[in-house]
Amino acid sequence: MTIFRGHQPAVAIPFWRTLLLVVCGALASAPTHAAGCNVNSTGLAFGSYNPLNLPGGSPSPAKTADASISIACTGIVGGGSFTLALGPSSVGAGDRISTRYLANGGGGDHMAFNVYTTSGYSAIWGDGTTGSLMGGTIPAGDSTQPLTVFGRIPAGQHTLKTGSFSGALTVTLTYEP
Repeated sequence: MTIFRGHQPAVAIPFWRTLLLVVCGALASAPTHAAGCNVNSTGLAFGSYNPLNLPGGSPSPAKTADASISIACTGIVGGGSFTLALGPSSVGAGDRISTRYLANGGGGDHMAFNVYTTSGYSAIWGDGTTGSLMGGTIPAGDSTQPLTVFGRIPAGQHTLKTGSFSGALTVTLTYEP
């Protein structure tokens, strides 16, 4: 079949070739599913903290809590290893990793706390320079790696004012194929 436009002949492309070009073009531009991982956490919930040391009474106890960390990966080819770094708190003095702080929403002193990789509170989870990294392996394909971290508010923070304390920390996942 030949199509004419005005007086110039044009080349006609049979329908099946047009369909083939459209399908091939669509396949070439179709999005591919990229491999990746997401980190999620339940967060640390310490509950109420009593900072007072009453005369003749017991000193205020430390408060502890644990959180679940989940690394969910999809489409990983060949597997590999990972490290998780935990950044500094957004408030407080010093490096804000060796001691992290929670901000008091009502003003006043910040509450010291920290996050540890062990239930004995001996290894601070940090950035690898200050504190240790967490790590493990990621198998090929889709997987979820569960981890547990441990939080602790030290006893005796008697300068704290009543309030609601909160903070957010950044977790950085590094994957090595």
